[in-house]
Amino acid sequence: MDYHSNRFTDHSLLFFDSKNHLISILPANEVENTDGTRWLYSHQGLTYGGFILNTKATMTMVLELFEQTISYLKDKNFSVFYYKQIPTCYHLYPSEEDEYALWKLGAQIEVCNISSTISLNSNYYNIPFENRRQRGIKKALKHNYTIEEIDTPDELWPIIESNLQERYQVKPVHSLSEIKLLMKRFPSEIKCFLARKDNKTEAGVIAYVTKNLVHIQYPHSSHTGKKEGALDLVYNYIIKKYTLLGFQYIDIGISNEDGGKYLNENLIAQKEGFGARGIAYKQWKLII
Repeated sequence: MDYHSNRFTDHSLLFFDSKNHLISILPANEVENTDGTRWLYSHQGLTYGGFILNTKATMTMVLELFEQTISYLKDKNFSVFYYKQIPTCYHLYPSEEDEYALWKLGAQIEVCNISSTISLNSNYYNIPFENRRQRGIKKALKHNYTIEEIDTPDELWPIIESNLQERYQVKPVHSLSEIKLLMKRFPSEIKCFLARKDNKTEAGVIAYVTKNLVHIQYPHSSHTGKKEGALDLVYNYIIKKYTLLGFQYIDIGISNEDGGKYLNENLIAQKEGFGARGIAYKQWKLII
């Protein structure tokens, strides 16, 4: 996370047992408000967070982690603990003990975003692509698009910047130099997929690859790419690739604004057209 460390006052915590073995990590940052109160955030520079645990973590241990955290925050004069829960699709093992602990301690859900996630290996059902997504794939193939996996987002970034400026008058969360630095540091985990024709990029995504899941970020098309189904072909390529590699999920990201209160129905419908269904991204507020 050090690439954006200048934006946050880090206050990450390490937790040890009685034998001085590291048992949990909490990436976190602190904020001092204008009224003088101090809040600890499960890190604001991360999409999701919370306690990082191993498979030995029991319910009793997680309750103890929260109790120790609250005791520590009281001693340091914090008034609020803001906790980002790791979405269930990112777990390698069942791990919702923190949700029970938060409820038991009286925390309230402050933010609930809905992300669209594709299950790649379900044996019980199969959700096919909607007709409009299939038409988009056929259209892109008819226009002779090819998909390329490359190690730099230079060709994609002008499309992203243009779209975000045109639609929302904002810039991407990452600068081009930041995403290139991250891709250089994690060449196996961060990839760029492009839809190209006539030696020109018309659509693409950034993909973050974990052990069992691929997270899609910055899915964007040029005006030409939108008309010709280029992004549909990118999604189709990624879904096929990681299904064959035995991955469990593809997470296409949230479709919300205003802490989840606004749902972009057109955006989530596009994602659902690939067979994606909802996973909640929850953020909790605990008064100390």
